[in-house]
Amino acid sequence: MLFLQHFLSSPSSSSIIAGRVFGFKTLTASSKFCSRRKSSCSKSSKSKSKTIIVSMASKPSSSSSSSKSRKVLDAHLHVWPRPGEYSYQEGKVPPVPGSVEELVEVQAKSGVAGAMIVQPINLLFDHEYLEKAVLRYPGKFVLCALANPSPNVNGEKELEKLLHPAGAFKAVRFNPGLWPEKEKMTNDVGKRMFRMCGEKDAVVGFMCFHGLDKSYEEMCELMTEFPKTRVLIDHFGFARGISDPNWQKVLSLAKFPQVSVKVSAQFRVAAGEKIEWPYESTFEQVKDLVKHFGAERLVWGSDFPFVVNECGYEKASQIVNEIEDLTEKERDLILGGSLEKMFPKSFYSSS
Repeated sequence: MLFLQHFLSSPSSSSIIAGRVFGFKTLTASSKFCSRRKSSCSKSSKSKSKTIIVSMASKPSSSSSSSKSRKVLDAHLHVWPRPGEYSYQEGKVPPVPGSVEELVEVQAKSGVAGAMIVQPINLLFDHEYLEKAVLRYPGKFVLCALANPSPNVNGEKELEKLLHPAGAFKAVRFNPGLWPEKEKMTNDVGKRMFRMCGEKDAVVGFMCFHGLDKSYEEMCELMTEFPKTRVLIDHFGFARGISDPNWQKVLSLAKFPQVSVKVSAQFRVAAGEKIEWPYESTFEQVKDLVKHFGAERLVWGSDFPFVVNECGYEKASQIVNEIEDLTEKERDLILGGSLEKMFPKSFYSSS
C-alpha cells in the first residue's frame, strides 16, 4: 500500500501504474466517477479518486472475481475429421473445417474448459472419431451419440455398446428426421432406446429442426412414460423469439422435471431484420427460460464449428454475459455449472 501511495501522486501516474499492476479499468479526475457523483474535480476530489483506485485494486468486485473463477463449458458443438483423413459419403463433406484440434485451439483462446460433443450428421452412425477425441483429451469432453432408429438394425443394442460404462458416450441425440417415413419416435425401437437411456443415466437430446410442434406430443409421451430419462432440448427448441408460435410449447416442457434446455446456436434462432451478435432477440427467451425452468436447467452451447463463420467462437462464449438482469449465480450455472452437475466428474482437465 505504501508503494502505491508513493506512486499515486497524480491522476495520470496513478491510472497508468494501477492499471498495469492490477489490470482493472482505471479512474482519473476527469473520469466517469466524477460525473456519477456530480462533484467538481477539485484537488480534494483527486485525492479521493486515488484512494478509491487503491481500494479497487486491493479488493476486486465479486462480479469480476466470479467470472474469472468460472469454469465455462460448451453444451453443444460438433467435430469431424478433415476431408483428407476420412472417406465421407457423397454429399456429406463438411461445409466448414471442424477438427478436434481446431476446437481445442479455439477453446483455449476463448477460456472455455470443455464441452459436450454431439455426433454430427455427416458422420451418421460412425462414432469412432468422437471416441478417439475423448481418449486423446481425457476430462475435457462428454460425448453425445446419434440414435439409430433404422428398421434393419438393432438400435437398442448399438446404444448399449456406445453408452457408458461399456462405451464412451453419456448422451444420445434423438433426431426425428432419421425415423422412417410415417414412423414416430414413440414406436417400439424409439421407446426401447429412450428407456435404455434412463437405465444408463444417459441424457437424451431432442433436435427438432423442423419445429417443436411436429414432435411435441411424441416427446411428452416418452417423458411421461419414462420419467427417469433426462432430456435436453436443443437450440431453444428452434423457436425464433418469444413471438414464435412454438415458444409457449418450449416453456410448457418445464412441467417435466427431467427437462433442461440449451441456450445455444443463437445465430440460428435470432429473430428480426438484423441478425448479428449478441443476438438480442434471444435475451428475452433466456429470461423466460430462467423464470420457468430456473438457471440450473439451462446450459449454454456454441454450435461450433458453424458459429465460427457467424460471430466467431469467442464472441459466442460471451453472449450470456451480455444479458442484463441475470445474477452472477445464474450466469455461472448457464455457462458451465449446470452442465457440470448434469455430468458429474466428467470435466476435470486442467488444460
